[in-house]
Amino acid sequence: MMIKFLITVSILLGYVYANMAPSYPEPGTVWKEGHNYEITWFNDKQEPSIDKAWRKFKIEFMTGDNYDQKLLKVVARDLDGTQLKSYNWTAPQVTPHSAVYFFKFTNDKGQSAWTTRFGIVGADGSLEKPEHITQPGGAKIPWGVGKLAGKNAQAVKSYPMTPAMATAAADNANMEIAVSNNAFPSLPSMITITSLLLAGLIFLA
Repeated sequence: MMIKFLITVSILLGYVYANMAPSYPEPGTVWKEGHNYEITWFNDKQEPSIDKAWRKFKIEFMTGDNYDQKLLKVVARDLDGTQLKSYNWTAPQVTPHSAVYFFKFTNDKGQSAWTTRFGIVGADGSLEKPEHITQPGGAKIPWGVGKLAGKNAQAVKSYPMTPAMATAAADNANMEIAVSNNAFPSLPSMITITSLLLAGLIFLA
């Protein structure tokens, strides 16, 4: 039986460094454990340029709410934004299988940018509802705390955020995702974007 529910997908907003614009995973993205995917970003031509600020940065795999972001795994270090526009990564085993994961980009100046939250599923392709429908500060942005599973399982590290950084979120994207126990290949056809307000891909630092 198919269960339909609304997931409000948030770009984590705050202090603006619009030059680094993570673009994938995007709203509604669902990855399958053990498969390879490209994490992508682009230069939106705003100042300061990627050439000046993003010659050395790392990507971290995260979970949690806007106030208490938890590090699950360092994806890559010492990336050069002037040379690369993507990074290939294998989706890890996680629990729960839900849209509670995101990537954090941080350069050597301490400036950061975030992707939207996205889902990771197992072999059966089923996607659970996020555990919480609102942030601790009251914003209607679903979230949950995931963790690595299988051989990758380990303790997570928390990154508490200031209220200003956590509550600066504005427009969200409302997405209706139909979730079933059917095989994973059918998921893309079930995703319907009902409203997408990205405000030009603005990101935190």
